Amino acid sequence: MVRISRYVYALLAWAFVVGLLVQVFLIGLGLFDDAELRKVHANFGWILHLAPILIVPFAYFSRAGRQHWVWALALVVVVFLVPIFAVMRDSSPVLAALHPVSAVIAFAVACVVAWNSVGAVRMKDDAAPAQSAL
Repeated sequence: MVRISRYVYALLAWAFVVGLLVQVFLIGLGLFDDAELRKVHANFGWILHLAPILIVPFAYFSRAGRQHWVWALALVVVVFLVPIFAVMRDSSPVLAALHPVSAVIAFAVACVVAWNSVGAVRMKDDAAPAQSAL
């Protein structure tokens, strides 16, 4: 069960990184090509908003160490804030401007989580938990 959790952890973590790259591509298309794609960006963003919640339990059950699920939990918190800032564009444009900033931070944290997941997969089942990348 631990081995399966490690592979699912890695799959979800890397899929999330790819999802964030797709999200940036969608807003690029929405800005430079078809404005209707901004709605696709927003809708896909709400899906990404919930995705890190799936990573946390697999990081925990991978038995790779506390740092893994703590980073995954940090990802949940950061990603939760990203669309909240965008929704504030009418009431508080200054806070809404944090939307792309928080997205960049989310990408950095997602990369740490994904890199940590590779370390979890490489661990031997009987090995002690390794330290995370950061």
